[in-house]
Amino acid sequence: METPEELRTEQIQNSLIKLGLGNLSKALPSSATDKIRTTPGISHVLSFYDQLAARRAASGLTTPIKFEDFTKEVEKEVLPTLYMSQGLRADINQTLNIKPMFNVMQSFAVGNGRDSNYNFTTIWGTDRHFLRGGLDNELNVNAHGATRISDSIISRFQAHASDKGAQVVLETDVAGPDFFLNLRTMNPSFLDSKFSGILGLNFSQSITKRLTLGLGGTWQRQQAEYPASAGFELGARYATDTYIGSGILTAQGMATLGFTQKLTDKVQAAVSTQLDLTGMSNMVALMAGEPPTPSGTTVAGVKVDFPDQSTIRAQIDSTGKLGFAVDRFVAPTVKMTISSELDQVKSTCKIGLGLQIESQSESVAETMMKLQTADRDEARKFMADPPQ
Repeated sequence: METPEELRTEQIQNSLIKLGLGNLSKALPSSATDKIRTTPGISHVLSFYDQLAARRAASGLTTPIKFEDFTKEVEKEVLPTLYMSQGLRADINQTLNIKPMFNVMQSFAVGNGRDSNYNFTTIWGTDRHFLRGGLDNELNVNAHGATRISDSIISRFQAHASDKGAQVVLETDVAGPDFFLNLRTMNPSFLDSKFSGILGLNFSQSITKRLTLGLGGTWQRQQAEYPASAGFELGARYATDTYIGSGILTAQGMATLGFTQKLTDKVQAAVSTQLDLTGMSNMVALMAGEPPTPSGTTVAGVKVDFPDQSTIRAQIDSTGKLGFAVDRFVAPTVKMTISSELDQVKSTCKIGLGLQIESQSESVAETMMKLQTADRDEARKFMADPPQ
C-alpha cells in the first residue's frame, strides 16, 4: 500500500516528467546512419524497421500506460483502500521554492499500530531530475530518485535502510510511440561469482486505440547457493471514454479483474475481483491437509465528487467488510480525511482521521499570485527567470 509520501511523490513526478520517442534511425548521427544503411544485411533490417514504424505511426496509436498500472483506476482512484487509515494522522507540506521545486513534508501519526509515528521528507525536482529523501523516528532511511536521460528514457532508484537490512531497486522506463518498457532489478549482487537478486521486465503494447496488451516477467535468486526461480504474468486492458476493463493472470494461477464505469461526470463505480485459480494461497488449509480449493474475493465501490471539492469513496467486499473514506477541504489549504472499516465477520472496526496542510513561503506565494493575475507572456517570462 502506498503511503501519502509515495502518493505525493508520484503526483509530483507525473507533473515534472513527460515522455516520448522518435524513429530509431533518427536517434543516430547522420554519418553513422548512412554507413549502417549501406552495410549488407543491416540495411534490410533498418528498411524493414522504418516501414514498420511508418505503418505504426499511421495507425494513430499512442504510448500506453505501464503494465503495473493496468488496474490503477480501480485501485488508486475509485476504491478507498489507499485513502483509509487507522488512528490520527497529520501531514504538513511546505513548498519553499518552485523552480527548482523544493518541498518539505512532515507526517505525524498516533494509534496506527506501527512503530513509525513521525516521518520527515524532502523533495527536490526539475523537469529532468527528481530526488526524495525521508527519515522516521526509528531512524529508517528512504531515498528515491529519477533522472530523464532523454525524451523517452527515465532511470530511477529506490533505497531503504534500517536495522533489519537494506534494499536497493534500480529501474529504467522506456516510452515508445506505441509501447512502454520497464526494466527493474532489486538488490543485485555479483559477490559470490553468481548473480543474486531480482530481475524484472514489464512490457505493454498498444494494439488498437482502445486495447492494450501487457507482459511481465520476474527472475530471482535470493542467494548464490540457492536455485533460481522465475515467473510471468499476462494482462489486457480495454479503455473507452466511459468505461475501462482490465485483467492480469500470473503463472501461479492468480488472476485480477477490474472494471470501472463512469456513470456521470461526478460519479464512478468500480468492481475488482481477486481469484486464486489453484487454491495454493490458503496456507492454513494446506497445512491442515485439506485439498487445494479455488477461491476469490470481489470488491465493489463507488466514488462521488461534489462541487465543494469533497469526495466520498465507499466499498463492500464479498466477505461483508465495509469501508469508506471522505475527503473534504475545510479551508483552502487544509484537507481533512475521515475513514472507517467495519469487518462484520470479525466484529472489528477501524477509524482514521487525517489532516493535510499545505503552506507556501512568501516567495512562492508571490510567484503563484503573479501567475494567476499576470497575462500569459509575463507569466512565462517570470517562470523562465524567477527572482533569486
